[in-house]
Amino acid sequence: MPVRGRGGWLSWRLASAALLALAWGLFGRGAASAVLALLPALACAAFAWGFARTLRAGREPLIARYIRFDERRDSAECAAYARRLTALWAVALGLAAAVQLVPLVVPLAGAAAWHLLPLAALVLLFLGEHVVRSLRFPAGGIAWPDQTFRAILRAERARHG
Repeated sequence: MPVRGRGGWLSWRLASAALLALAWGLFGRGAASAVLALLPALACAAFAWGFARTLRAGREPLIARYIRFDERRDSAECAAYARRLTALWAVALGLAAAVQLVPLVVPLAGAAAWHLLPLAALVLLFLGEHVVRSLRFPAGGIAWPDQTFRAILRAERARHG
């Protein structure tokens, strides 16, 4: 996630160094493999935080910002839906992060396949949301994933230049 200002980059570096030190303390020479094993959970947790932080008072929910850049959707009509969907994604990604940690804590047969379960659930949520959006807002036509990706790209280009 991009962080503005020098202090933001410094805090990410310090957090990374702390994570490596923690992994080294817990796993010794296997610290690198431990950090690599934690990456899927950390990625899901970072995305969950990215969605959740936009739900604070006075902030525009992340999904609402993306909807503003979707030419087929009315952002005013979708405002409440966008807030709830942003909250749903924050919770789903947080749960995915927790599930990613299970094989690291509890020895399981097929631990590699265990990591695929939350990712598959997130893909199904993404696709299912398009069906719900198509039914809930029929004036915008069928919601296709490629439209969503284009809206996200336009929103991020507008934000970052």
